Amino acid sequence: MDLARATAQPGRPGSVPGQSRSRHTDPAPGGHYAVVVIGSGMGGICAAIKLKGIGVDSLAVLERAEEVGGTWRANTYPGIAVDTSILQYSLSFEPNPGWSRLYAGGAELQRYLIGLSEKYGIRRHIRFGTDVTEMRYAENEQLWQISTRSGATYTANVVVNATGHLSTPAIPSIPGLDQFEGQVLHSAEWDASFDASGRRIAAIGSGASAAQLVPCIARDAEQVYVYQRSAPWVFPRDDRPIGRIEAAVYRHVPFVLKAQRWRRFWGNDKVAYAFEKQNETVGKQQRYAEDFIERSIPDPELRRAVTPDYSVGCKRRIMSDDWYPALLRENVELIPSALTEVRPRSVVGPDGVERPVDTIVFNTGFAVEGFMPMKVFGTGGTELHDAWSDGAQTHLGITVSGYPNLFLISGPNTAIGAGSYAFMIECQVRYITGALELMRRRGLSALDVRLDVQRRSYWKTQSRLSGSVYGSGCEGWYQGEGGRIDTLWPGTNAEYWWRTRRFDPKSYHLVTRAPIFSRTAAAASATTIPAA
Repeated sequence: MDLARATAQPGRPGSVPGQSRSRHTDPAPGGHYAVVVIGSGMGGICAAIKLKGIGVDSLAVLERAEEVGGTWRANTYPGIAVDTSILQYSLSFEPNPGWSRLYAGGAELQRYLIGLSEKYGIRRHIRFGTDVTEMRYAENEQLWQISTRSGATYTANVVVNATGHLSTPAIPSIPGLDQFEGQVLHSAEWDASFDASGRRIAAIGSGASAAQLVPCIARDAEQVYVYQRSAPWVFPRDDRPIGRIEAAVYRHVPFVLKAQRWRRFWGNDKVAYAFEKQNETVGKQQRYAEDFIERSIPDPELRRAVTPDYSVGCKRRIMSDDWYPALLRENVELIPSALTEVRPRSVVGPDGVERPVDTIVFNTGFAVEGFMPMKVFGTGGTELHDAWSDGAQTHLGITVSGYPNLFLISGPNTAIGAGSYAFMIECQVRYITGALELMRRRGLSALDVRLDVQRRSYWKTQSRLSGSVYGSGCEGWYQGEGGRIDTLWPGTNAEYWWRTRRFDPKSYHLVTRAPIFSRTAAAASATTIPAA
C-alpha cells in the first residue's frame, strides 16, 4: 500500500481532516501496561510496531497531541519538507513506493505515519491528549510511575521515550520583544491563518526551517528582513516530482527502490566518515558548496555575506534549491547579524538601523539540551536533567545508568550529520526489542546499564567528536555549553548499526525478582515483521 498517498484518497481513512478514526483519549483513567511508549512520531510508531511484532500487547502509546506524526504534525509552516531524500527517510519495512516528490512535504509525511498506525493496528494503543509531566521509578515495585497533565497516572514495567530532542521551540531572549505590537510567530508553532500578503516581516534565523519558510512568505510579503547570525553551508537539493512511471517501477520492482536507498545510504556514510576524520572529502564538499554560491549569487557583497567562516559539517548543512534565489528578491534584505533589539513597531540590529516591521517570524529551531520534555526520577530519586548537568551520559544514546527499564529513541548523541534519521531510529528500536526479548527468555524484571560502561561509552564518543569537524570551533545547535556535543553520533550510520545490532547483556545489571513477560504466551502471539 502506498501509505503516503492512501490516507489522502477518497474513501480511505484520513482522506478528510478530522474524519473519524479509531481514537482513544485518557482524561483521567490511566492504568498499568507492560510497556509504555511516549510519543507517536516516527520513533514511537516504529517502536510500537516492532513491540507488537515480538508479542507485546500490553502496550500504551501516550501522545500529548490529537494525532500522530511528531515533528510532521507539529510543524506546518509553508514549505516544510524533509531535507533527506524520501527514498531514505522512511522505514525499511515500509519504504512506500507512492511518494509524490523526492523531498516530500510535511503533510505527506504525516499521512505516511497515520497510514502506518492504521495498517499495523497501533491506533488502539494510542492515548491521545495525554501529556506526560513526570516519571518516577519505584524501586521496590520495579515500576515506572507516569504522571500526566490531566491527572491520570500510568504504571509500566518498561518505558520507551520517543519524544525526540527537537520538540520544544526555542525563542531567543531579545530586549523589547514583549513590547512588540505586531504578530510574533515561530516556525514550529505556525498560525495556519497567517497571510504574508503586504506584510513587513523580520525573519530571525537562517537555518533549515528558514531556508524552507522564507522563500514562501517572500512571494507575498511587502518586505522581508532576514537576520542571519551565522551563514549556513547550502547545497542544491535537486528536488523533483516522482512520476507515475518511476513510482510504478518502485512498486512492481522493489529491488530498484532498495538499491536507490542503499546507494544514498553509502553516499551519506562516506560524508559522515569524512566529517569525523576531516579527510579530503570535507574539502570537496566545501568546494562544491562554494561553487553553488558562485553560480547562485552574482553580487559580491551578498556572496561574502552568505559564505560561512567555518568548515562544512560543523553546523547542519542546508539542502535548498530556493534559498539563494529568495535572497536575491528585491523585497528581501539579508542582514548578516543577529537581531539586538525589538521596538513596538520595528526591529534594530547591530548596525543601529531601525527597520519598521509588523511581523516577527522566528526560525530559531528547538531547545535540545534538555532532551526530554518531562521530569524523570530514577533510582535514589535523582532527576535525569540533574544527572546530565555535566554531560548527557548514555550508552549508545539508548539507556542511562540509574534509570532501569527506561529506553530512549532519538536520545543524546544519536543525531547524525549525514544520512537518514529513520535508519538510526530503526537501529535503536531493534536494540530495545532485543533487550525485551532477553528479559522474556531469562525471566528478568529489570535491566540497568552499568555505570562504567556508560562512562566509557560517553567519553569515547566525546573524544571522537572533539577531533571531528563538529568540534572544529563553530557554534550552533550541535554544540552545547563549553563546546560539548551531546547531540551527534560521531561516526557513520553503518557503525551505529553494528554497535546496536544486538543487545549485550554483559553491559547491564540484570534483575530477576519477578518476570515481566511470559516466556511462552508472548512468543506464541508474535507477528514476524522484517528488521531494518
